[in-house]
Amino acid sequence: MNAWEVNFDGLPGLTHHYAGLSFGNEASTKHQYQVSNPQRAAKQGLLKMKALADAGFAQGVIPPQERPNVTLLAPAWFQRS
Repeated sequence: MNAWEVNFDGLPGLTHHYAGLSFGNEASTKHQYQVSNPQRAAKQGLLKMKALADAGFAQGVIPPQERPNVTLLAPAWFQRS
């Protein structure tokens, strides 16, 4: 049986801001009150993915999620009166 290890990374979307949400994470705490920069975060993620791919690791990319998820929320909007 052959097995492969693949690294999957998700690209941050326009609503990216995780600072302060991870208790005990020094980087998260340090940036808690700073303005987020989703474009910069996406570029950093792409650079990391490229570095891993260049090092020979199989790399998968997960695109940003649509926010808000209109398909999921639309039925709730129409049921309210």
